[in-house]
Amino acid sequence: MLEAIRQSGIASALLFALLFNACQATPQVKEATPREIHTTDYDLIIPAEQKALLILFPCFSCDAADTRSESKITYEAVSNGIAVMLMNFNRHIMMSDAEEDTVLATIVQAVKENKLKADNTFIGGFSSGGNVSFLLAKALAKSPRSQVDLKGAFAVDSPLDLSHLYVSSKRRVERPSFPEFKGEARMVVALLDSTLGDPVMQAGSYEARSPLMNTAASALPLKELPVRLYTEADTAWWRTNRDDSYEDMNAYSLELLQKTLRGVGNERAELIATKDRGIQHGNRHPHAWSIVDEKELVKWIQVLSN
Repeated sequence: MLEAIRQSGIASALLFALLFNACQATPQVKEATPREIHTTDYDLIIPAEQKALLILFPCFSCDAADTRSESKITYEAVSNGIAVMLMNFNRHIMMSDAEEDTVLATIVQAVKENKLKADNTFIGGFSSGGNVSFLLAKALAKSPRSQVDLKGAFAVDSPLDLSHLYVSSKRRVERPSFPEFKGEARMVVALLDSTLGDPVMQAGSYEARSPLMNTAASALPLKELPVRLYTEADTAWWRTNRDDSYEDMNAYSLELLQKTLRGVGNERAELIATKDRGIQHGNRHPHAWSIVDEKELVKWIQVLSN
């Protein structure tokens, strides 16, 4: 009898222990908070386990804060172990050699100071930020920095071919419709007239200074680099809101540029045409950061990273 009671007690104790453990909440593993650094030149977000580096350039009148608020790329990248460097460098559709060196020196210094892994580095930008990205990609192809190993570049609806930008801007200035939007076109024409001249007369200057032009010589420096050209060719929106034809749009130029890159042997040059994704500052606009599928972009980075 005593033995039976003792066995029963042991069984009850074991049952209680099992029930008690089953009722306990599973301890949650606290994820390390990404480290953030803010300077006048950039904002830097570094995940706890960094695997790659993504450098983003804003549109002409924008900054790092605007990039972060207008796109989910930063959140998605950091969530997947990719450090993001959001640059404040803006207001450039072309750059001098000295400006390129200065921006690259800023990036290299940030890599050193923050002990970043930069063997898988990607550069991209929206609008004129894409111009800056491709100019830097070419500069790195010409003169590599040992601290930064560039694995890919992308542009989001960017006016990479300055000769096309000149011609389309001049057409916008000459059309009587939408006078309220002609300021930017006038500024572009004045800038290019004063620095490069007419593209018909100064084709060589445009080829040398454009981030990417529809010529083999311009495309060759990017022959080995995976490239993405994002655009949203909403012809109805552009016709209704700006009176632009397809030939006036960045989409038209980017389509030609992708073919030119493929023509010089870059089989990893992609044209990514989206539909109904463009939202700019809360309003429908096909010229926007939001046309980029951030999850798919991160997958592209992960595939290309070692």
